[in-house]
Amino acid sequence: MHPCKIWIEQCEAARNIQGEFGTDKALSYLIGEKFLNFLEVAETDAEFRAEIPAFVAEIKTIFERWQIAEYLEKARQTEPFDPSLYEEDDDPELVEMERQRDIRHSASDLLLMSYAEKLRPGAIYRKSGPSE
Repeated sequence: MHPCKIWIEQCEAARNIQGEFGTDKALSYLIGEKFLNFLEVAETDAEFRAEIPAFVAEIKTIFERWQIAEYLEKARQTEPFDPSLYEEDDDPELVEMERQRDIRHSASDLLLMSYAEKLRPGAIYRKSGPSE
């Protein structure tokens, strides 16, 4: 399989995760991890970029629109790093590592939201209820 087609296996894995561990875990795996990584590669690789519409279409066959919208909304609502959660005697290196991890996580969330909103506006990120 060509590397730019990895999304096919990832979508199948997401279906298995959904069946075994639930929709939230599957969304986190597929959209929050694999789709985000795929988009990062697609920034510099035209073959990956060309696969984005097919990947998006497959994601939409796995999850309901409202599930995707709720997941993306949650991704937007991450709390900022709070140094007051640490004690004065906590290892400063550990605190700094946590701060950097939080920055990376926030950047990933922003990147995910940015890409998700650019991809066929309204097709992925449209808040609707479970009844649709």
